[in-house]
Amino acid sequence: MFFNNTLKLERNPLNNTLYAIFSKVNLLDKSSEYYSLVSDLIENEVVLEMKNYIQHGTTTCYQHCLNVSYYSYKVCKKLGLDKESAARAGLLHDLFLYDWHHHSIKKPFLQKHGFSHPKKALDNANKYFNINNVEEDMILKHMFPLTLKLPKYKETYVIILVDKICCIAEVFNNIF
Repeated sequence: MFFNNTLKLERNPLNNTLYAIFSKVNLLDKSSEYYSLVSDLIENEVVLEMKNYIQHGTTTCYQHCLNVSYYSYKVCKKLGLDKESAARAGLLHDLFLYDWHHHSIKKPFLQKHGFSHPKKALDNANKYFNINNVEEDMILKHMFPLTLKLPKYKETYVIILVDKICCIAEVFNNIF
């Protein structure tokens, strides 16, 4: 059954492995193209802070971003798009670094997490990393249509779709 695949959460210190949901590819394989594109991010202290926050069900924000990063990379590679920006933006798209479940309960509707966290993630990404225009658009608009502004790049549409699919997979994986 599709949902019986267990989440391989976080890094396994015994054998130095890290997996995206439903994948058997070790994302810490130093010989892989994916790892070469994200090696400076995947084990960065700031990015690792996302392990402290739950994103969907029991999936951490770090694991969710890893899932989105890997599958955005795969789709963009298949489509001949900017796979490097997809992999990097996927890891940074939810770099907001707070518990969103309690963050904006009393805020006005348009200031709630779903609307506001892309800007916070972009601010953090710019603060700690050098990001390009495609990555910026992907991070800032990954919640489209909530973000209202149309994406500028095809890669942004990929992350929008992959983010939603990963969210659904993470939630349902925890139910079954």
